[in-house]
Amino acid sequence: MSVKLAIDGGKPVRKKPFPPRIMLDEREKAAALRVIEKSMTGPEAIDMYGQGPEVEAYRAEFAKRIGTRFAAAVSSGTAAVHTALAALRLEPGAEVITSPITDPGTVTPIVMMNCIPIFADVDYATLNVTADTIAAKITKYTKAIIPVHLAGQPCDMAPIMKLARKHKLAVIEDCAQAHGSTYHGKCVGAIGDLGTFSLMGGKHMTSGGQGGMITTNNEALFWNAKRFADRGKPFNSRSKSNVMLGLNYRMSELEAAMGRPQLKKLPGRIRKRRSLLKKLQKALSTLQAHRLWTIIDDTETNPWFILLHYDRSRMTVSKATCAAAIGAEGIRIAANYVAPLYRDTWLRQRASYGKSQYPWNGAGKRRITYEGSCPEAERAYADYMILYFHEGCEDDYIQDIAAALAKVEGAYLKQ
Repeated sequence: MSVKLAIDGGKPVRKKPFPPRIMLDEREKAAALRVIEKSMTGPEAIDMYGQGPEVEAYRAEFAKRIGTRFAAAVSSGTAAVHTALAALRLEPGAEVITSPITDPGTVTPIVMMNCIPIFADVDYATLNVTADTIAAKITKYTKAIIPVHLAGQPCDMAPIMKLARKHKLAVIEDCAQAHGSTYHGKCVGAIGDLGTFSLMGGKHMTSGGQGGMITTNNEALFWNAKRFADRGKPFNSRSKSNVMLGLNYRMSELEAAMGRPQLKKLPGRIRKRRSLLKKLQKALSTLQAHRLWTIIDDTETNPWFILLHYDRSRMTVSKATCAAAIGAEGIRIAANYVAPLYRDTWLRQRASYGKSQYPWNGAGKRRITYEGSCPEAERAYADYMILYFHEGCEDDYIQDIAAALAKVEGAYLKQ
């Protein structure tokens, strides 16, 4: 006989609150004070014009950690994607293929560059785009691909890179949720032509709340990125004036100073998150209606959150009801991640520049239809839930997740 669920008035599996995530300590405090005190005794502003010693040290240390020759520091993860696209110098109307399951920060920069986002479907088991789903969307207008390493799981990059080279397409890896994840022994962000990282406060590491980084082995792309992120300044150029259109996406000295100790903490956070994931995989192995998303071979995932598959055919209630029941047992869960982005109002209405609907309606461009274009992404959205965790969690939280899921299955599993 099943135990009474907490949502029905029973005793919850977990009474302790979700563990707090402590991102900052005395190391970040000392780093911030170092910059502030310097600004109090010298002529420099805290910003240091985006080229101060902290920014320069941070980007060099970041590049070394990821395994690239260069890194450019910017103000956010969205700014990183925008800057990487700008570094490619694409023509207006170019098509850029990416995932429909991602943050809007992956897609809005495409339109801001007057290019057209094209959504490749995802693999249902991993929720990542693949070479096959990308290949189905390539046209004569395609110029770049942005694979998204969702939830820390690397895309299968070898076939994607082979496809990109065949069609002479640039590849920008979106690593916003995958700091330190590896594919075939190489860090994500060091595989494509460019890598982009978000350093907002909720990610694996931060540069004081916001920030971003672009990584690359291509020196020309690095200088283009650095120029764009500082209003087109003529870095590494003989020009006496600005050389390209650009925005002010500079990272400040204060942000870089706080990011540097965060970078040193990353290996420990990776070890803890991977350990918790492995323990959860084992703990859930006997469940009948719930399983974790598939991790592809020869990768090391640094999970940002955990994707939990719900088998509706085995249960008597909807996914939303199941998620509510799990949450009532004291587990931090969401019934869904983001819906496929082409469902967003602004994309459906082409609400870009005034009423122009540009760049979709540019002269000579083909008609783009998003509705129904990614059936596997729609199916994944319907069938996966999100389990939240972080490196501050301990083994007892993993055990409580497993116990809560087993309890809910006991109440709702079809007999």
